Amino acid sequence: MHGMGEEELGSLLSTMERRIHEPGDRILEEGTPSDGLFILADGAVDVVKGEGEQGVLINSLHERGDVYGEMAIIDILPRSANVIATCETRILAFPKKVLTTLFSHVPRVQMTSVTNIARNLSLRLRDADARIVELARGDESLW
Repeated sequence: MHGMGEEELGSLLSTMERRIHEPGDRILEEGTPSDGLFILADGAVDVVKGEGEQGVLINSLHERGDVYGEMAIIDILPRSANVIATCETRILAFPKKVLTTLFSHVPRVQMTSVTNIARNLSLRLRDADARIVELARGDESLW
């Protein structure tokens, strides 16, 4: 996480759980309660809104350090999409309850984490805006 000192980063990493998912595993399910955020350590995931033939690919994440599920830290709403492993995938999971406790003890970790999450969400919003403009112009090649 950008902007964290060694002590803060160590505090944050002490809360993580390592998880491994097989291809096709549904890591997060749309509509379920938000329970934490996740960082991609290795592998790839698809973020899909909807189910089956009605499902729409929102994003494909495949770079080490990609974050998803971060909206759980910002709002209290249910998951907004499904996240599905596309190959063997290793993730770092940060449970919301554990993060909340950490944030109350080390406020700097919360401030830096939320700042990084906001930057990430801002980049995704800019990308979504560009897609909307292209769709409005009739260019569906971006999808």
